[in-house]
Amino acid sequence: MRSVLVTRPAGPDDALVAALRQRGFQVHPVPTVTTAPIPVEAAALEGFDWIVVTSATGVAALPELPGDARWAAVGAATAAALAERGVTASVLPERANGKSLAEAIPEPGGKRILLARAEIAAADLPGRLRERGAEVVELAVYRTLEGPETSRQALAEALADPELGGGVFASASAVRGYLALGGRIDLPAVTIGPRTTGAAVEVGMRVLGEAREQSAAALAAAVAAALPLEV
Repeated sequence: MRSVLVTRPAGPDDALVAALRQRGFQVHPVPTVTTAPIPVEAAALEGFDWIVVTSATGVAALPELPGDARWAAVGAATAAALAERGVTASVLPERANGKSLAEAIPEPGGKRILLARAEIAAADLPGRLRERGAEVVELAVYRTLEGPETSRQALAEALADPELGGGVFASASAVRGYLALGGRIDLPAVTIGPRTTGAAVEVGMRVLGEAREQSAAALAAAVAAALPLEV
């Protein structure tokens, strides 16, 4: 059975792992990054017209969610995380990426918008919102830790699997964490989008496929296209 390495932080609980197994892959869930929440006071979320979240991890890191703001989520998984906490996302873009999210928020000019996300994140979302006239406040609610030592042995075992066809990477930090743990650049990669593809190519990895949008379903489809079970 063809196997694939999944490097996302949730490990075996990741929706991508289940999606790939349903498609017939053996999966090695080995997080090459982990996340840690950054303490945030509830008052930091008050006084905004919109609160924008870009991951379920970011939603989980927030304290009590204020009900007087409208919420925007980058994708279905993030919207579901909000729903679990009793909040409905007013905006959910057709494509799950920062640029589409910035364009989907209606008439942001003059509005105060809080962007709650990772400590290190791309600049396209806040940049486009500011271009559209919004007052954007960026709030780091979690940080990403690359190359957790607890994954080193599991990664070595996955790389020793003769049926391993490739690895799935959902961020540039996952690529860096993979290499920090002893990952090989000759392992073909499937990525979540252009930035991750660029990071993989930069270190010498061959990218076989890229998800059409930032979701577990799109990643699973990209893996299936890049690594067919029957060759």
